[in-house]
Amino acid sequence: IGSSHYFSNILDSSRFYFEAASEIAMRISGKEKLPELDRLYNSLGALYYESANYQQSKNYFQNALQYADPMASDYQEFHTGIMSNIASCLMKQNRFDSALQILRSITPLPQQKNLISQNTAHCLFEMGEYDTALNLYQSLQIPGGFSSVVALTDMGRIYMEKRQWQKAEAIFDSAIALNRSISTVIKNKEEALAYYYRGELALVQGLEDEALTWYNEALQELHLDFKAERADDLPGDVSKSISPITLFTVLQAKAALYHDKYKRTKKNTWIRQSLRAFRKSIETANVIKMNFDNDEATLFFNTRYRSMYDEAIHVAYLAYQADAGYADDYIFMLEQYKGNVLYQNLLLNRGRFASGLPDSIIRKERDLRQLIGIYTTRLNQNTVEKDAGMLQQRLLSYQVALSRLYHTYRSKNDRSMYGLWESGEGQTLENIQQLIGPDVLLLDYYVTDSLIYGMALGKHDFTVQLIPNNQLFRNQADEFLRELYTVEEGRRYNGMDAAYGLYQQLVRVFGSTVNAYRKWVIIPDDFLYQIPFDAMVSNKDKKEYLLLSKTISYHYSISLLLEEAHLASSGRKMSAKMSMSPFSENTSMVKQTGLSVLPFSANELSGHDVLMYDAEQASKQKFLSQAPRQSVIHLATHASTGEDSSMNWIQFYPSADSILRDRLFLHEIYAMNLDSTSLLVLSACETAGGEAQSGEGLMSLSRAFMYAGADAVLSTLWKTEDRVSNYLMQKMYVYMQTGLPPEEALRKAKISLLTSGEIGARYLSPNYGANFVYAGHVDLHKGPGNNHWHYIITGLAAVLIMGFLFFMKKPR
Repeated sequence: IGSSHYFSNILDSSRFYFEAASEIAMRISGKEKLPELDRLYNSLGALYYESANYQQSKNYFQNALQYADPMASDYQEFHTGIMSNIASCLMKQNRFDSALQILRSITPLPQQKNLISQNTAHCLFEMGEYDTALNLYQSLQIPGGFSSVVALTDMGRIYMEKRQWQKAEAIFDSAIALNRSISTVIKNKEEALAYYYRGELALVQGLEDEALTWYNEALQELHLDFKAERADDLPGDVSKSISPITLFTVLQAKAALYHDKYKRTKKNTWIRQSLRAFRKSIETANVIKMNFDNDEATLFFNTRYRSMYDEAIHVAYLAYQADAGYADDYIFMLEQYKGNVLYQNLLLNRGRFASGLPDSIIRKERDLRQLIGIYTTRLNQNTVEKDAGMLQQRLLSYQVALSRLYHTYRSKNDRSMYGLWESGEGQTLENIQQLIGPDVLLLDYYVTDSLIYGMALGKHDFTVQLIPNNQLFRNQADEFLRELYTVEEGRRYNGMDAAYGLYQQLVRVFGSTVNAYRKWVIIPDDFLYQIPFDAMVSNKDKKEYLLLSKTISYHYSISLLLEEAHLASSGRKMSAKMSMSPFSENTSMVKQTGLSVLPFSANELSGHDVLMYDAEQASKQKFLSQAPRQSVIHLATHASTGEDSSMNWIQFYPSADSILRDRLFLHEIYAMNLDSTSLLVLSACETAGGEAQSGEGLMSLSRAFMYAGADAVLSTLWKTEDRVSNYLMQKMYVYMQTGLPPEEALRKAKISLLTSGEIGARYLSPNYGANFVYAGHVDLHKGPGNNHWHYIITGLAAVLIMGFLFFMKKPR
């Protein structure tokens, strides 16, 4: 049944039946030998290959080899075909050296020789062995069809690398002519690639107008209904593409061409055209991100995503410098890059839990997205024109169904100003300034190898500045971090010069207007996530730390900040509270772990309204069962941060058999539902640290809890002392009880530690408090520390009213 659906191009049903057969095989594995397991796993390998899940495809092909019968008459052909398929998977993962080793080890049958030789030539080409690859291509007798087009395109690219322009042009023209003779109506990726490389060839020869013509030919071939009337035309709905990644490639090339024209002529018209094309590139990248969960999409984002944004952000900056009206475009570029995964997850959870949509609509949306991804990838891989027509029809039908589903969603969901952010419609300077109060300043940074783009956005101010990311700046940042992160008794803090230098570069660059704002939200990038801004100084001689005058918090993007502000304004409370301190007592189990006892951790958060779990009560199971119902969660324990998820964990009270069982790892946190949590405190070492990911910040424990739904997370950048944590947390909660928001309460607690000397003079240094950072929800309208005025004004009003009533009742 699965094979029947597969050859009928009904891929969703095909995969269902193949997977069902695989599950049956796994259940009775070892009990009896089932027939045709090699065929089953080969089919699954082919299906996953065509949906661009190359690692899973390779696994299935390897399983097929295990179950193949060496005594079968067709074993050699089967074995050779499977090994060739495995090599193809490796090629798709850009592992050309590994693929080449397999291809060279194969002894093909006559009917397999051309395909294996062509794949060998392609590997050689990608590895830079152009002459060897070209000789092999020229020796092949490739039958007509799309395989010939692929071979000709590779040969044209080789001649381009060898700077033999005329030969390259002739080869590309042959590929285009052959493709047109094969496919007269149906669009296909290989013809689009021939157009694209023809454009690249024109560009290296300085023929920009001709290059644009070829790029537009490629766009028309890739898009289902785009027709270029003018050179600067761009597709409308970028989701209507037979190959989104190739569409992205062509759009990016067109944007870069316009950028080059601007650099040469300094005419603003070209920077505007470049900006338009980059916006379309980003829209296409978002389509890939939302609809394609496969290895091809992963490879795309790992290898090409960041470099595109480096140029796009620079183009947006140049456009803004030429015309301040392009501020919205700069904000759009920045927001599309930053915190995208966190934001999409927040929107998904809002759709599930707040919009009132039935689960059936949410499941249908997920299924349609998967089907669009599968059919687009299959169409991308297809080499038969008749099948291509059928695949295009199915793809269009699923796109129409998804569009109708979105219409249903929008008719049921709130389309307020906050809701516009999902489509990018709300990402404008005017909207942001409407949504923030007069005391709020957003400082948003984007880091490249040589520059840092800094954006300052306040109620009545907006500017973008360039900051040199040179050796002097890096030395200052390294010195600042080294002085802060090195916590040793008796060692003097010597980071003032570096703290002042970073202030000049990262803050003072925006001018004196930033001083008028007291509540700063920092949206860092790259290594800036490791820097506590409140430890910078505006005057190093007077030790004027920013902490003393500014309330500083952090976030991953403006979109997330505003969306969380909207959700919090709809009624989040800090009522149910829970505290866990598994290492508060020096028990035998704690001693066996080798981890230190934390005697001050037990009462960091206390009170009659707090669920308190100490020592053996603070178990992982208790946390997982209680956490989803808590609005404030406080974890005072040990934690670990490393380069992969297995090294990132929170430790709960250890059980007798294994300490690993009582660690909460990143992947477990991601799967939690903490939508009721307003504040989660990670009072443990280095919980804000982790590996940097483009646009998403550090893959930290803090970020994982925000992904799980927590509005805000308080965490640490470097190691902390038990006594210091106890002091800061107790002070913070006392201030919160007076009505201060967490970020302002934390600030006041840090000031007490830095200036009072209550727990010792050695702690009068930013080493001991600046590591605590608050990220997440901020009240964008109340000024820092001003909550008490609400109560004062309310109280005065009550007194006046009572006095008025009393006066009215007095007899004359």
